[in-house]
Amino acid sequence: MSKLTYNFGFALGVVAREFLRAMKKSNIRPADQPQAKSHVQLPPPCISDSMVRDMDHLPAMVRAKGVDLNLWYNANTRVVEKPARKPRSRGKAQQLTPAVC
Repeated sequence: MSKLTYNFGFALGVVAREFLRAMKKSNIRPADQPQAKSHVQLPPPCISDSMVRDMDHLPAMVRAKGVDLNLWYNANTRVVEKPARKPRSRGKAQQLTPAVC
């Protein structure tokens, strides 16, 4: 195959691809832009700001059950002690025996 034939086939393929793409592409009308909704006024919260701040700083477990976190931590956690490492002993060096003649 010569270079001229290759380039001709390549150009013909490009033209065919562009023609098919143009035929498949239909005139699609642009989608309607969604309209921004007006902001709805939310009612004020049922609880005061100071109560919200207190609830933010205290976990639910403390608020609901009155749990002392220090006691809970001591009861539900334990210290993990690492086992002492054994010192590595060196293996005995193999003694070379004199060659027997």
